[in-house]
Amino acid sequence: MTVQIKYCGCQSEEDYKLLIESKADLIGFIFAESKRKVDPVRVNSWIEKYGKPKKLVGVFQNATPDRIKDVISTIPIDIIQCHGTETVDQLNKIRVHCNKKIYKALPFSEHILKEIELFGKVADALIVDSVAKGQFGGTGIPFSWEEVPNMMKIAEEVGVTCFIAGGIRPDNVAELMRLHPHGIDLSGGIEENGRKSLKRIETLERMIMR
Repeated sequence: MTVQIKYCGCQSEEDYKLLIESKADLIGFIFAESKRKVDPVRVNSWIEKYGKPKKLVGVFQNATPDRIKDVISTIPIDIIQCHGTETVDQLNKIRVHCNKKIYKALPFSEHILKEIELFGKVADALIVDSVAKGQFGGTGIPFSWEEVPNMMKIAEEVGVTCFIAGGIRPDNVAELMRLHPHGIDLSGGIEENGRKSLKRIETLERMIMR
């Protein structure tokens, strides 16, 4: 099984051009409060200029269906990623309201296997991310990867793709690849000085494609 690659936190026209030329399967834009939050109108201008050769993901956090629909009416988003405390019922409402695939981010915890089993029945894919100092996502810190094989096993049993996020970098991705995740999700791990780095992307992709 080939690992899926998602590069998230695209912040600029330069980032977008770099990411659409990469080996990524998915490119993510953050529309929740974050240092990487972007304006939908600006994002659409990049897409109109350079095209849309990859699947695009819009990242939201506890947003209403109306707020999400307002954003995706501006941009040709393929997937809605819910990165907050959304419930199963809320995910179903967003799917019906917006008519898009839904990815659900889950904070790694001692309950992660049960969470995968629960949300895997309603989401099209799951993203297990780190929590540090009360911050969920964007921490740049990996969680303990010892549970990854068990997580993939449960995900496969419920028929859902499971990405790993949080603190993945070119210098540690080989370790994660040995645990056979379905997908990986990076943002800061491919950045230098707050922008996506061609050097870091190429190094990471060489490690993955070995």
